[in-house]
Amino acid sequence: MDEASTFMRGQLRALRPPVRADVLRVLDRVVRDLPARWRRRRGVPRLMVFLDGPATVRVETITFGELSRHGYLDEFSRWAATVPAARAEDHGCAALVYGDRIHARINRIGPIGSAWHLPDTRVHVRVAHRDLRVSPTFSLPFEVEGRLIPRLVFPAWVGDTLAHARRM
Repeated sequence: MDEASTFMRGQLRALRPPVRADVLRVLDRVVRDLPARWRRRRGVPRLMVFLDGPATVRVETITFGELSRHGYLDEFSRWAATVPAARAEDHGCAALVYGDRIHARINRIGPIGSAWHLPDTRVHVRVAHRDLRVSPTFSLPFEVEGRLIPRLVFPAWVGDTLAHARRM
């Protein structure tokens, strides 16, 4: 078990069981659906994932225009927390999913010395729940397999950690 898995287990263990169950439903859906939505050139899509009833989790693409209603796009920390919190008020639990190169995609620039077109290497899932005061962020690394038909693949520890958290 590596450091990232231990950290994620600690984050999930800190949640109360009903909240943990909702968060796990959202995380499971992200891990299951993201590989089909990911594209090498576009990177990790911006998604809104939320509970839609007691047994359904819905995934929708969210645009920069929709995000900008919650603040300027260069104020990333403001809308990254506000957007899922607003949706969690209505649905109980929601998450904003984005790649680690979101700033480069917004501004079309990268950190000093790097181009904006470099690929994402991690998926960030900012979760909000109506019964939580602080929204946890889960950072999931991934790899790209295949040259002709590339696909996003999460390491085995991600699925193992979610399965372990369901048994807590």
